Amino acid sequence: MCPVGVRTSHSTHALETGLAKLWLILVGVNQYQDEQIPCLRYSALDCQGLGEALNAATQGFPQRDVKIHNDFAHQQPLLEDVRTSLKQVAAATKSIDTVLFYFSGHGMLEPSSQQVVLCLKDTQKDNLIETGLKLQELLQLLENCAAQQQLVWLDACHSGSMTLLGARGETPIDPQLNPTQELVEVLRQRAAKRKGFYALLSCDQGQQSWEFPQLKHGVFTYYLIRGLRGEAADSQGIIEADGLYRYVYHQTLAYIDKANQQLRVINQLKKGRGENQIHPEYPSQTPKRIVEGIGEVILGLKPDKTVSARHPRQALVIEGLPKSKNALALGKILSTSGGFEVNYWTISEKTPASDVRKAIQKCLLAESFSESPTSSNSIEETATVFLYLRGQIQETEQGEAVLVLSDHVVLNRSWLRKQLRRCRSQQIIILDCPVGMHTCASLRDWVEELQLGLDEQCLIAAAAPPPEGERFASSLVDTLNVAIQASGLTAAAWITQLQVELSRTDIELYFWLFGSQGVIEVLPGKTLFSSDRSEQKTEDIDDLSSSVGIDYTQLRDLLKTGRWLEADQETTTLILKIAGREEKRYLDLESVENFPCIDLCTIDTLWVKYSHGRFGFSVQKRIWESIRDVSASDPVLALIIGNGNVAASQTCIDFANRAGWRLKDSWIDYSNLIVEEDAPNGQLPYFGFFEQVWRLKLLGVWEWHSAIATASWWRLCVALFSRIETCQIK
Repeated sequence: MCPVGVRTSHSTHALETGLAKLWLILVGVNQYQDEQIPCLRYSALDCQGLGEALNAATQGFPQRDVKIHNDFAHQQPLLEDVRTSLKQVAAATKSIDTVLFYFSGHGMLEPSSQQVVLCLKDTQKDNLIETGLKLQELLQLLENCAAQQQLVWLDACHSGSMTLLGARGETPIDPQLNPTQELVEVLRQRAAKRKGFYALLSCDQGQQSWEFPQLKHGVFTYYLIRGLRGEAADSQGIIEADGLYRYVYHQTLAYIDKANQQLRVINQLKKGRGENQIHPEYPSQTPKRIVEGIGEVILGLKPDKTVSARHPRQALVIEGLPKSKNALALGKILSTSGGFEVNYWTISEKTPASDVRKAIQKCLLAESFSESPTSSNSIEETATVFLYLRGQIQETEQGEAVLVLSDHVVLNRSWLRKQLRRCRSQQIIILDCPVGMHTCASLRDWVEELQLGLDEQCLIAAAAPPPEGERFASSLVDTLNVAIQASGLTAAAWITQLQVELSRTDIELYFWLFGSQGVIEVLPGKTLFSSDRSEQKTEDIDDLSSSVGIDYTQLRDLLKTGRWLEADQETTTLILKIAGREEKRYLDLESVENFPCIDLCTIDTLWVKYSHGRFGFSVQKRIWESIRDVSASDPVLALIIGNGNVAASQTCIDFANRAGWRLKDSWIDYSNLIVEEDAPNGQLPYFGFFEQVWRLKLLGVWEWHSAIATASWWRLCVALFSRIETCQIK
């Protein structure tokens, strides 16, 4: 049942002005000195990560005090040290203050007294009462605090470090390590006696807390951290305890459910292979809130958004032969709803095979060559790669399995397997292989061969017969469109939906899923608490589509950082490469008239977006539209070279004056071009991809040699504007 909110008011005045102080005591224990107490992997990281998140969320509060005890901190999680910190806080607080105590580690039940004890690093299992922090002692120390608002967050019923394969394991769980029922009862009694007390537990009675290697945290604390990073903030950017709880509640339940979806598909595969060892599913973990009569407790303000240097979700859509009308739609869904940075390639006769291989390597190995995060416990989105390949599988005369994307672009299966093995990210690999005249290879063999036993890998493949060559691609798009909802879509759920979708066809679906470290998500879930973040993220995603396999990331990065002239030079380089005119160094009329619309749109969109509407071909086109109906004003010259040439040369000069390419009736040499903050609209991109007409240098000033040459150059510009119009680029 969805929890109901208990909020009453909205005021951060006391905290923001420094009238009230926020006291934080955070404890996390990984390694226990007593070998009878199992060590944990992520409790210290939980503590450290939560401290960083709280620090970011409370930057706007001048009065705060943070005491951190964990295995990696200067202050170790020893009983006397933690006890001293609690006493110091209790002695210093005022009634208007807020105190938060967090603990991640083992909680145990002392057998004889049935008291709940929080196990510190030096706790001895055979002497819990004397060597551990008793829950009653903790509550008594908080009772001595003058602070009216007190929060206790406990992640103290750990299952130990578990993977997605073997949720329960074979070793019986020590009943002493699951004191949730007694925890709940003691905290309820405390809440009933004291107004302003707010307890939050990682799980409910009879449950345990799960850790996941993919998250590098316990799932409960992982979402506490993400919530404090801003995902649990309300519309005013305020993070309060009840809103944070509701966020953590929903996200924890959703993650456990997605983990179980993945286990079901993995078990389906195991049964299909005749294996008897089936993995049990995870029991529920439901965060528990204990509170009576408390108003709103402010924990922080939404921190400023930080931009990662590397996009964690990379997708590459390669459309080989035969062409599919659904491949581009797939790329757009991955970009807008999947949070992927998408590169879209349509293989043509001009596409070099080496460029295709480089693009695949760049997508798969992006995580391998990225810089390591500065903080080992920083919360980052899981690195995921999505690779869609559409082509026909064949065997060479030598018996080698290959994927044919075009007559001259062929991928060897052994080469693709090698690249997948080098990839350090989650993998979602789609093979769309319509059956052709020469198809004799087995798609099943491809899926079997590409299985690497990696921690997180999803393979989906289908070979559609000729009448239904588009059906698999359209099913991919249709199932994704249906799944664009709050809960998102895991790879496991996608496989299940595709099985249902294709069950009424002659298309046989092959798949493989392995995920021992965490959940593979195709479309990340959205929540009411993070809708503004998701919308902002969608706006930040650039469509880098190319019909000829051009990589636009360098151009995008230059524009994003305002390096305008470097971006202009990159634009010229890319345009010549797209048109196949690198050796000629300039475009001719034919290459302009046939320039790919997808690439022209991508280049223009990037320029317009990052210049905030000042630069771009479409901006220059609007300038041309405002001046194009110019008549020749020099009748004598018109008689010599013709009205059309005179009008074209005069329009060209008028355009150049407006775009800032001329100064005081003289052309500015490109090497002297300066782009300032108040640069005129349309100044860039400069048309360096058109051959400059011969110019004569007189008195140190560059001038056009003739009106005829000017008119000829301008006609190329007009052809570009006309192409923009034909491509319907606004």
